[in-house]
Amino acid sequence: VTAAGAPPKRIEEYVGRIITGTPQISIARMVSPAGWSEPYQTPAWDEYSVVLSGKLQIETNGEVLMVLSGQAVLIPAGSKVRYSTPEGAEYIAVCLPAFSPDLAHRGEEEKQESKLQASVDEQYEIHAAGPEETDRIEKLWKQLRMCIISRNKMFGGQMRKVRFHDRKNELLQKNDDRLIRIFFAIDTLSGDDIGYCFCSAAPGSFGEIESIFVCEKARHRGIGTTLMVHALTWIKEQGSRDIRVHVTVGNEDVIPFYQKFGLHPRQYILSYPGEL
Repeated sequence: VTAAGAPPKRIEEYVGRIITGTPQISIARMVSPAGWSEPYQTPAWDEYSVVLSGKLQIETNGEVLMVLSGQAVLIPAGSKVRYSTPEGAEYIAVCLPAFSPDLAHRGEEEKQESKLQASVDEQYEIHAAGPEETDRIEKLWKQLRMCIISRNKMFGGQMRKVRFHDRKNELLQKNDDRLIRIFFAIDTLSGDDIGYCFCSAAPGSFGEIESIFVCEKARHRGIGTTLMVHALTWIKEQGSRDIRVHVTVGNEDVIPFYQKFGLHPRQYILSYPGEL
C-alpha cells in the first residue's frame, strides 16, 4: 500500500480493501523509517496502533503522544491526527472500518503538497547493485572528494593524493569477507546516476555506511534520506548488530542528517596531517 508522507514507508496489508476486499476492517504491518511523517488527516475510522519496536509519535487534539514498544493506542474516528516516527518504528495498525485514501480526509493544501512530493519522487529511481558495479560511483566519488577537500584544509593535501583506484581497492579489500550493496539514485529523465550509497554488512557483526553522496543539482529532494533508508534496511536484514558511519573533519554538517537515523558521535580519531 502506498504511504503518505516522506521518506518512503512500507505498509504490508494483511486484511483490508486491497488485499481481501474487506471494507469492515484493515490490518497492516508498518515498517516506518526514522524521520518519516505524514500530513494531518481526519480519518473516518477508529485506528488501533500496537508498537512492536521503536517509537510512534502521534499529534492529535493539541497533544503529542509517544507510543513505545509494547504499548498500544486508539485514535477515534473524526480526530485530527498526524503520525510520525522520528527514530523509526515497526507497528501494527488496525482500522475500523478499513483504511481507504478517500476516507483519510486530508486538507486540500496537504493534498497539493503530497502531489508535489510525488511528482518530485517520480523523477528518480533507486537501483541496487553488488560490488561488481563499484566503478559506477567513480564520477560521483570524485565530486564527493573535492567537496571534502574544500572543507578540510589541514588534510586536503593527503586527500588529493588518493585516487579512485586506491579508494576502490580499499573498500573491496576491507570488505573481502563481508557483504556489499550499492544503492544508486538514477534520474529517470536523463538516466544519469545522481547519488549513491555504498554500504557493507556481516551477520552478527557491524554494518557500515562506507560512502554516500548526492550531486549538487539533485539535493533537497529527499534522495539522501531515501538512500539511507534503503541502506539501513538492507544492513538490518543481513543480521548486523551495529551500524557505523565515519565523518571526516570539516564535514560535520552531515551529523544532524545521520542523527535522524539514530546514529550519534561515538569517538574521535586523531591523525598527523603531515608526512612523518
